[in-house]
Amino acid sequence: MGIVQGGGVDTDLNDTGRMQAQAFFHAYKDIPFDKVYTSALKRAIQSVESFINLGLPWERHAGLNEMSWGVREGRRLRRRKMHPITTLRRWSEGETGLRLKEAKVPGTV
Repeated sequence: MGIVQGGGVDTDLNDTGRMQAQAFFHAYKDIPFDKVYTSALKRAIQSVESFINLGLPWERHAGLNEMSWGVREGRRLRRRKMHPITTLRRWSEGETGLRLKEAKVPGTV
């Protein structure tokens, strides 16, 4: 937990995610959906796999992928750097020009 994950990290659902996906399926399986749309990320597809397995039409679109957090993806959150959650909040408050500070990549100047 506490790892930055966005569109550049294409991981499988973990145990918690699989349990949540099943709970979602059981809660909504009787609703007559016309079609399932997902991002191209594995975890998004796995989240609705039970609906897809029912034979519902399905489309995946890379345009629905999560945003990328660049060099921060796959790393632990660090409070002294600009925190992704804080950035998202500030974006939602209208500071759309705000950018994450670039993290130093090991081996670069």
